[in-house]
Amino acid sequence: MKLFRFLVSKTFFINLILMGLVAAGLLWALNASLNHFTQHGLTMEVPDLQGLALTEVETKLAENKLKYAIIDSAEYDPSFPRGAVISQYPESGNSVKTGREIKLTINPFYPRKVELPDLIEKTKRRAIYDLESKGFKVGELKYVPYIGKDVVIDVKIDERSLMPGTKLKKGSTVDLVLGMGLSDELVRAPYLRWKSLDEATEYLKMRSFNLGSVIYDDEISDTATALVFRQNPAPSIEPSIRMGREIDIWLTNDYTKIANDSLEFQNIALPDSLANDSTL
Repeated sequence: MKLFRFLVSKTFFINLILMGLVAAGLLWALNASLNHFTQHGLTMEVPDLQGLALTEVETKLAENKLKYAIIDSAEYDPSFPRGAVISQYPESGNSVKTGREIKLTINPFYPRKVELPDLIEKTKRRAIYDLESKGFKVGELKYVPYIGKDVVIDVKIDERSLMPGTKLKKGSTVDLVLGMGLSDELVRAPYLRWKSLDEATEYLKMRSFNLGSVIYDDEISDTATALVFRQNPAPSIEPSIRMGREIDIWLTNDYTKIANDSLEFQNIALPDSLANDSTL
């Protein structure tokens, strides 16, 4: 009976109300402290950091109360300044809370060096493959009298011979000195019309010629879509030039300037030594 009377008494209800107010106050204080520590509702847009130096990154992120961490250094990319940001996570435009750490991939300050493979006595095709697979570029193909036709005799940069294992910057351009065989045999001038600059360059390289002057039409509008409309020496059906010769090309966007004579030369698309090579 005493318990019942207490439960219905004014004192009980006052204590109950006080306990509820205390509990509500504690919940409000807890929620407020969590919002303070988690920055709930305080977000901002991630700025675009691509191409910026680290000093610029620090300034830009400090203004936005953000941090950064370098997670990787990518392969050297000459299209970006040394030490500049190549990529970021989260990407620009995303919303993050203040204090968030932005992860960066930067361009190395120096290109990575790669060992030059041993190319001596290898065939031209094998040497080109080995160089390009290592990240090198093939420059001029120079022919000298030597018993082995299309066999590598020397590897050079700026007329300086290189030893196998020499460390060079990745992307370096090297020239190959090749044997021309025992005879002064003439070969047919290649047919380059209707080819882009990249196609013509590769075509000449695989057929033991060098790219000479590249001249664009005066009214060219887009170099990426330009095609060869003239060359010197002109394509020939009969053998007329020696391997290693430079071929000059002219490019245009006006395709009406390109002679439609491909059928006449379709049988000389490849020199005799490559005509039956199914890998080309």
